Amino acid sequence: MYKEAWRKIKEADRIVLLSHIYPDGDTIGSILALFWVLKNSGKRVTLFNATKSELPLEFKFLDGFSKIQDKLPNNFDLLISCDCSSFDRLGIEGGDFELVNIDHHKSNQKFGSINLVEPNFSSTGLVIYRLFEENRVKIPKNSAYALYTSIVDDTGFFSYGGVDSFAFKTASKLIDLGVSPEYIARKIRGNEPLCRVRLRAYMLSSFDLRFDASVAVISFSKEVLKSVGATRKDSKNIIHELLNIANVKIAVMLLETDEYIKVSLRSDENYDVSKISELYGGGGHKRAAGFEVASKEMKDVETEILNLLSTKVLNVE
Repeated sequence: MYKEAWRKIKEADRIVLLSHIYPDGDTIGSILALFWVLKNSGKRVTLFNATKSELPLEFKFLDGFSKIQDKLPNNFDLLISCDCSSFDRLGIEGGDFELVNIDHHKSNQKFGSINLVEPNFSSTGLVIYRLFEENRVKIPKNSAYALYTSIVDDTGFFSYGGVDSFAFKTASKLIDLGVSPEYIARKIRGNEPLCRVRLRAYMLSSFDLRFDASVAVISFSKEVLKSVGATRKDSKNIIHELLNIANVKIAVMLLETDEYIKVSLRSDENYDVSKISELYGGGGHKRAAGFEVASKEMKDVETEILNLLSTKVLNVE
């Protein structure tokens, strides 16, 4: 499949690289890694994200970040999606085109003409690296930086479930290509906006504990976000801090938007929160999953999710 995917890519001249809506470091790093390899081979390449205004600025240090646009070109030969489990999360209309779907989510719906999906990989960046490795593609330094960023962002700097020796070996090879782990860590973790700090402070003073303190829950209403000057993207990954609390096995975060309520779930290795996400048509992994619920009262959604966790994950009577 790696050979077939690369053959399809080599045959195309005008290529669009698609990252999913409300992007994270894995999807951004993956498209930027591909971008420089394809540009260096003479391809005409466009970087696309349908929610450009929501690009997380901690990744602006990566070469090519400023080239991401929210308008598809009129003509192209091939689309390549990275880190997207379903077509609707690309934010584009369907059509008569070929698409290479590169991902690592077990919930991937195989919507591509070619589906390069590795559910056992801890990031899509690792799938991109394997694609290069299998086809003996030379990785330029700016692509190496993008790949390392995708790997560390989706593994929480190697602290989440699913991290294996392949992730560490790949990171080591990227370091050999000139990547500075210290520089990337400083850029991602050392430039935190004040609104995010205030949002975290609110979370740590407002979360609830349920089921004998084994589940931590936090809800961010639109009013709370506005009061600290935050947006959806500023809530990224702060839920993990609740999972760090002693005795907490599952963390739940609800975030209100104008259209829906976003629900994020995290757990330790003993609990599979993807069971809940799948009920709502969401995606993710055993220990990290998410989905969206049509807008209604936040408290009602919280009660609904907690009830499902008790019966389907915690097995509490």
